[in-house]
Amino acid sequence: MKRIPTEIKRQRGTLRNDRTNPSEPQSPLKIPPVPTWLSEEGQKSFIELSILLHDMSVLTQADELSLTLLCDAYGDYKQAKEVINKLGPTQDVTSREGHNKSIQRPEVLIANQAFTRVFQLLKEFGLTPSSRAKVNAIENQANTPDIKIENFFNSDE
Repeated sequence: MKRIPTEIKRQRGTLRNDRTNPSEPQSPLKIPPVPTWLSEEGQKSFIELSILLHDMSVLTQADELSLTLLCDAYGDYKQAKEVINKLGPTQDVTSREGHNKSIQRPEVLIANQAFTRVFQLLKEFGLTPSSRAKVNAIENQANTPDIKIENFFNSDE
């Protein structure tokens, strides 16, 4: 069974002191630098996701490699999908015997494998609906109905 980090348990509201690991490593929240070796699409997604994950208080210094792998896989997926969208999922080939047949493009396999990697890493960061639903966001008190009503009646306008 996979252990759930303490911060996730805290956000879910299921944290119990008797089940916490007092020696659990802590890493500071940080937006890592964009790896220069990522494709252009990978770099764009790295910037967007790092800001999103930092705002969600999920991205730490220790997550740089995972985020890089996610963005690299997404770049592979997008590049393969562009080829498939342009040329189609199959290609015609002629066998040694002279028979024509349609086969699946190699990009289809690349896209499928990259999709699997992307989806798995999205779940790790809580970026799918089901994985995100397991975490309770901390509400902004200024936007709760009671506070809005109180602010409305206490304003001078």
